[in-house]
Amino acid sequence: MSVARRDVTPRSVPTGMPPKRATVIAQRIVREIKERNLAPGSHLPPERDMLETYNVGRNTLREALRILELQGVLTIRPGPGGGPVITQPDSRHLASTLALLMQFADTPFRVVIETRQLLEPITARLCAERGDQKLLAELRASVDRMGENLDDREAFLDENRRFHDLVAWGSENQLFGYCINSLHWITDGTVLGVDYPKRFRKLVWQAHDEVCIGIESGEGDKAEAAMRRHMDDTLRYFERHYQRQMEEVLSWEMYGQ
Repeated sequence: MSVARRDVTPRSVPTGMPPKRATVIAQRIVREIKERNLAPGSHLPPERDMLETYNVGRNTLREALRILELQGVLTIRPGPGGGPVITQPDSRHLASTLALLMQFADTPFRVVIETRQLLEPITARLCAERGDQKLLAELRASVDRMGENLDDREAFLDENRRFHDLVAWGSENQLFGYCINSLHWITDGTVLGVDYPKRFRKLVWQAHDEVCIGIESGEGDKAEAAMRRHMDDTLRYFERHYQRQMEEVLSWEMYGQ
């Protein structure tokens, strides 16, 4: 089977197959959560009320709730006062799904790095063109914190992710935000044994400063070029020091929730 035929398309899936009843109920619950503007932390009605509202059996309702729990829409709290509580789906759930798909497609770590190379320069350009002052302040603060904590590996990793998340969401393109955030759960490489010695942390800090300067300038070309250099340098670092990891096939168990 060719690479292009590994996935399904809307026209390749047989029509006429009705969705499972539990899936329909799950979709209805999500629609009602949005229509009622229920915030994370809100409780859904007791099971007995939901059984009556949706006119389904207990097993079907519980399957629907389990679907939503796996998707990060809610969590099931045990005991008195528990039950289904609304949560907020985030990039971890997309990362888990992507990792599962990539395992079946025999996708190496290299592909994730290459995808970031293509996406992140675009988000830097969009941030520069927006010129949001609050975002600019947060980016500069992130750069400063990284510089102040170069001796702390964990602080470095946290700030590295934060900076790229700020740029991704600062583009005001939600799909870029979720896609790039989900890739961040994978591309730090620590689960594969990738390390970040202090000399490399310093280079990353300097690269973030250059990206920040480009975004602060308001010039999309400058910001995009700075982020592209940063992504290219990252790829070269991995290729030079972690060739084995670059070719390692990703698996769901590495990143699944």
